[in-house]
Amino acid sequence: MLRSIRIPTRIAIIGGGICGLTAALRLAENNFSVSLFEAAPTAGGRTRSFPDKFSGAWCDNGPHLLNGAYRATQQLLSDCGASNHICWQPSLKLPLWDRQRGHFSLSPSPRLPFSLAMLAAVHAMPEHNWRSALAMLRIHLGLQQGKTTGMSVARMMQRCNAPDALVRDMIEPICLGAMNEPTATADASSFARVLTESFKSGGSARLGWFNTPLQQALIEPVLRRVVQAGASIRCRHPVRNITTENVGVSVDGEPFDAVVIALPAYMRNRLLNLHRPCATGVITNIHLWYRDHPGLPEPFIGGIGTLGQWFFDISAQMSAQASGQNRSVRPLRHLCVVISADPQNMARNDLINQVQQELSSISGFSHSPAHVRLVREKRATVLVRQHRPASTMPGIIDASESPWPGELPATIEFAVQRGEKAAAEAVKRFK
Repeated sequence: MLRSIRIPTRIAIIGGGICGLTAALRLAENNFSVSLFEAAPTAGGRTRSFPDKFSGAWCDNGPHLLNGAYRATQQLLSDCGASNHICWQPSLKLPLWDRQRGHFSLSPSPRLPFSLAMLAAVHAMPEHNWRSALAMLRIHLGLQQGKTTGMSVARMMQRCNAPDALVRDMIEPICLGAMNEPTATADASSFARVLTESFKSGGSARLGWFNTPLQQALIEPVLRRVVQAGASIRCRHPVRNITTENVGVSVDGEPFDAVVIALPAYMRNRLLNLHRPCATGVITNIHLWYRDHPGLPEPFIGGIGTLGQWFFDISAQMSAQASGQNRSVRPLRHLCVVISADPQNMARNDLINQVQQELSSISGFSHSPAHVRLVREKRATVLVRQHRPASTMPGIIDASESPWPGELPATIEFAVQRGEKAAAEAVKRFK
C-alpha cells in the first residue's frame, strides 16, 4: 500500500525587512516551504547598515533606543543567539539637556517601589515640583481607566492637567522618540500603550541600545537562523504581480498557498493597486565623526528646546572593533543627532551647523567634525492613524506596517510583532 506523501504548504513572503524575516523564521520552524522576496540586493529593509567609506565603519541609517516594551524583539534575538547584542541600563535613566539648566535626568531610584520612585524622580528634576509629580499620577490613573480613545497626546495631557514643564521635559521627548510625531498629532491610545508596556515596573522600565550596527546585531543573526530553518531568500526580486488562482495565489506566475505581505502600507497599496491614504513620518539623522572628541557624558541625551531631539554617542555604544572602524587609520568619535518628525524647512548646511553648535554646547567640545553624513528617510515610519482595513485578495495575509490606534507605533518591536502574528495566522489556516 502506497503511503501519501504530504507536500509542505508553500508560503511567499514579500518584503525582507525584520517583519518579513521574523515571519519567514517562524513559518520555516513550523515546516512550511517559505520563499522570501526582497527587491534590494540584501535583506534587512530599513534596519540595514551601510559602510561609511570615510570612517571605515558600518553605519545605521539612525540609532535605535529600545525600551521595556520590546519583548518580542528580545525573544527573537534570544532564539537567534544574539541577546548579547543589546546593552540595557541597570535601571531607568533618561538623560536630558537644555541651555538654561544644562545636564539633568529623570532617574527613579531602584531602591523604592517603582511608582513612588517615578513620582520622586519627576519632583527632583530642575524646574519641577510636586505639581509635576501629581500630574504623573493623574496620567497613570488615566491610562489605567483607558480614557484615551480618539484623542491626541496633547489633549490627553490637557485632560490630566499636566504642567507645560512636564510635557516639555518628559512627554514630548518620549512621544517624538516612540511615535515619531509631536504630541499635537500623536495618537494618545498608542502612546498610552507605549507608556504602559515600557513602565510597568522597575524591571521593565529601562532603556537599551544595540552595541553593534544593526546589520551585525539583528539582521545577520536572524537571516542566518532563517536560512538554517530552510527558508529560501530571493534578493534582487521586486514582486510585480500577485493574482488569485483557483487554489492559492500566484506571485509573478509562481504558485503558492498563501502570501504574507510584509511591507510598509504605502508599498502594499501600490502592489495591490489600493487607493488608500497613508500618513508617514520623516526622520533625519546627522552622523558626525570627530577627531579627539571626548564624547558625551551619557550614551544618549534628549535635547530640550533644541533642533536635534536626540544626541547619541555611537562610539560609546559600540566598540571600534564591532563597528568596523580601523583605529590605526583614523581614530574618530562617531556621534549622531536625530530629528524625528523633521519638518524639512532648513537648508542642509544650516541644519548641520545648528546641530553641531548644539553638540558643542552639550559636550563642551567646539572643534568642527572631520566628516558629516546626513541621512534623511522621508518615509521612515507609517504613522498611527485610524483607517479602513485593506480589502486584500483571498490567500493574502496582510502584515504591512500600518499601525492602528492602540497598537504600538512603527518600530522594530512592531515589525517583529507583525511577523509573529502573520506566521501564527498562517499556521492556524493550514495546520
